Amino acid sequence: MKIVPPSKFPWRWFRGLSIQKRAPGNPKTKSKVKYLDIVTAFDIETTRIEEIEQSVMYVWQWCFSDVVCVVGRTWGEFLDFVEMLGLALPKGATLCTFVHNLSFEFFFLRGVLRFETDNVFSIKERKILKAIYEHLEFRCSYLHSNMSLKDYLKKMGTQHQKLPDYEYTARRFSWTELTETELEYCVNDVIGLVEAITIEMAADGDNLYTFPLTSTGYVRRDAKRAMRQVSHGYVQGQLPDYATFKKLRDAFRGGDTHASRHFAGQTVHNGHSADRSSSYPDDVCNDLFPVSQFYTEPEPLSLEDVVKLIEVRKRAVLMCVAICGLELRESDWPCPYLSTDKCRNIMPMTFPDGVTIPVTRDNGRLLEAGYLETTITDVDLKILLREYKWRDIVFYEVSHARYGPLPASLIKTAIDYYKAKTALKNVPGQGVYYTKSKNKLNSIYGMMAQNPAKLLIQYFQDGAIDPKTGELKYFLEDTSKSEASVLDDNKKRLFLCYQWGVWVTAWARYRLHEGIWTVIDQGAEFLYCDTDSIKYLGFVDWTAYNTARIKASKKSGAFADDPQGITHYMGVFEIEDDMAAFRTWGAKKYVYTTIDNNGLEVLHSTVAGVGKTAGARELQRAGVQMRQLGMIPWVLSDAAAGVEAFRLGFVFVEAGGLEAVYNDSPELSEYEIDGHKVAITPNVNLRPSTYTLGLAGDYERLLRSRVYIDIDI
Repeated sequence: MKIVPPSKFPWRWFRGLSIQKRAPGNPKTKSKVKYLDIVTAFDIETTRIEEIEQSVMYVWQWCFSDVVCVVGRTWGEFLDFVEMLGLALPKGATLCTFVHNLSFEFFFLRGVLRFETDNVFSIKERKILKAIYEHLEFRCSYLHSNMSLKDYLKKMGTQHQKLPDYEYTARRFSWTELTETELEYCVNDVIGLVEAITIEMAADGDNLYTFPLTSTGYVRRDAKRAMRQVSHGYVQGQLPDYATFKKLRDAFRGGDTHASRHFAGQTVHNGHSADRSSSYPDDVCNDLFPVSQFYTEPEPLSLEDVVKLIEVRKRAVLMCVAICGLELRESDWPCPYLSTDKCRNIMPMTFPDGVTIPVTRDNGRLLEAGYLETTITDVDLKILLREYKWRDIVFYEVSHARYGPLPASLIKTAIDYYKAKTALKNVPGQGVYYTKSKNKLNSIYGMMAQNPAKLLIQYFQDGAIDPKTGELKYFLEDTSKSEASVLDDNKKRLFLCYQWGVWVTAWARYRLHEGIWTVIDQGAEFLYCDTDSIKYLGFVDWTAYNTARIKASKKSGAFADDPQGITHYMGVFEIEDDMAAFRTWGAKKYVYTTIDNNGLEVLHSTVAGVGKTAGARELQRAGVQMRQLGMIPWVLSDAAAGVEAFRLGFVFVEAGGLEAVYNDSPELSEYEIDGHKVAITPNVNLRPSTYTLGLAGDYERLLRSRVYIDIDI
């Protein structure tokens, strides 16, 4: 691999490249694009100018296959090089270039290249999937892989891995001489990315025409193939009208994450953790889904009517609910189900008997409310009936469909992924295939849950006025079509049903709550849950639960043998490492310790917005200092001391990460530094951010008003 400046690029070699051939049998496409037969990768490194809070590029690198890597220092060199590429390309050819996190580089590139609205493809505001400039097509490999560059290169087993210990905060400019180590770091990223893309393409028999833009693209391809075995009318006959679709959107909810308020802020010892194996795939394979057109009842229904629909007629039910006088069946229930974000018109109410029921929230969940409205499925109702009581409940806009399993060919696709993942785990030389099978398995649900009525996000190079706010914005929803018309336009192309995704997460929450009920019914203490895992104190026998899930998986074929001949089943709770110590301050805010093979206690940290490794390191360092100051007992290990340091007000500095400030229209066009003038273009300024451990107002008031914890908050 040669590393050269732009002036030394081997143009004779480049002009000898040909157009890549389309794969035989490749489906017809409206696109007339012709890709040059080469994999390339582009990247930039930037410096933050703290005194004006702007960022500038100081080096760019562009790797071309395994032949040459170009390193330039200025945008002027870049523009000249881009022009030369255009002249050297065969007529009508496009050069495809991968950028890991194009959403960052794009906001520098837009300052030197002009991107037309129709040539920028965004998943959402400022999240760029693909951008085209004349003869160049920039693709985001981060959105393709759904992994950091470090993880992607590691998973693909590239020769060039991401190098550690690069000092990002050092001030460097285009005139700064780079050391050999710094230069190696810069080029390694793009060389490794080219290798990773090449390896992945070879593993799946892809080329630039067929290589998926996103991580779900592989599954989409396989799922389409599977659904060809099902009549087109099967799916088309289930697609909801717009009114039902809106209810489905209201009912959709993700995984259940919650911490017991009874243990908030306390350090508990000898805890356990159980993880449900392949939770979403288990639901896809083993649970039932609405598989017919929804019929909407003309009048509101009583609870007895709805129960009859569910239990007697075995219908999948989607319904709006109005509840008066909501309370927990058990006042100390540790994991209330109703999310305030999914409820409407929540208010206190005074009833004829003089009793007033206020609105009480527990970290985003409802403990009680005088009145509320929400939209749920029959699966959600089963949980509500177990955990809540009320004075009155009315069901309106009740829609129901026939229950049935998903198509056998789609279930088989999920099982094939599961078997491949299980059989390849820890097998030498099979890392790429294991990773891909695991990612595919986890993507099946995500594909079902994609919004088929999502409005396009349009990019405007010079900005456009937001009609809602009157502000100048660079990304706006395309409102030329209504959500209803977009849904109608997309119906003919749909091969999966959105309601299937809604029911997958509903079943996953139900199975999780079955696990929580198992914990509490056996006298153990619930500590925390997150989507497919439960942390608890005490002994829990999972045999009965797992026996039921194994029976279902045996029936569907959702099981596989690992390389040691051990059979694994979807949906069972598997015991993870025990926790020597555990402490939480709410959802996505907890730390715990485990004992490693050498008998040493190891600290783990999970705080939303805080790096796991760096966060644990900061906490442990703070804990050691607290021990030296006599604030915590000397007998605690360094890791256990870190758990004690996990207190309200703790500020994560190193682990706080970076915040992105978008300078779309910098006031300065240039800035003088050390006698040099630096051009200031549109940029993304990454500046260090801190994270202070705290509580939401409602949650803090709840903990203060009730004797749930015995420590000062």
